[in-house]
Amino acid sequence: MIKYEILLVLALLWPPALQAQQAPNFRDQVTGKAVETRAPGISVDVYPFLFLAEGPGGGGSLSGEWSHWQVGLVGFTVVPPPFIKATFFRDAEGIDITRNDAVEVYLRYYLRPDRQGIYAGVIGGPEWFMMEETASGEQATLVKSYAVPHLGLRWFPFQPWAFLDASIGYSINLSGTETNIVGETEYRASAGGLLYFLQIGARYTFPD
Repeated sequence: MIKYEILLVLALLWPPALQAQQAPNFRDQVTGKAVETRAPGISVDVYPFLFLAEGPGGGGSLSGEWSHWQVGLVGFTVVPPPFIKATFFRDAEGIDITRNDAVEVYLRYYLRPDRQGIYAGVIGGPEWFMMEETASGEQATLVKSYAVPHLGLRWFPFQPWAFLDASIGYSINLSGTETNIVGETEYRASAGGLLYFLQIGARYTFPD
C-alpha cells in the first residue's frame, strides 16, 4: 500500500515541477523574486489517505498565513497501517495497534511570498496509540510527543482557491520511547522514522 501512496505523491509533484522548468526565469519563479506578496488568509485541508485507511478515520487542519509564513492546527484519528508499527515501534510482535489519535501544530516558511511552491516546516505535538496484546486482548494507551522537520511543495492547480500539498520529513520522538508493557508483552517506540504527507485543501485570502 505505501509504495502506491508514495507514487501518487510523486505524480502530484510532477506537473508543477515540469511547468516551472518550462517557464522563463526559473530561479525567480522558485524563489519568488518576481512574485508579489499575497495578502494574509486562512486555509483548510484534509488528509485523504486517513479517510481511505482501514476502519473509520480522518483528519485535517486549519491555518492562518501571511507573507512567507503559515501557522496551523491539525487533528486526526486513524487505524494505523502496518508500516506505522514497522517504522515507529520495536519488539512489538504480539501487539496490535487499534487506533492512533493526534493533535499537532505546525509552522512553515515558503520561499515565495504568495505562499505556494517550495516550503520548509516543522510539525509536532502529542499523539495517543491504543495498544492491544493479541493473545489476551488487554489494552493500554501509549502517549508520546514528536517533531517532524519536513520539506514540501504546495501547488494551486485551480487558482486561486484549491491546492494540493505534498511533503516528506523525518519524525523525531521526543518522549514515550521507554519500554512499555501490555499484558505480558514488552515493546518500545523507536527514535523516529520517515513520514510523508498529502493534503487537499482550499485557501481564502482576505481583501486588501
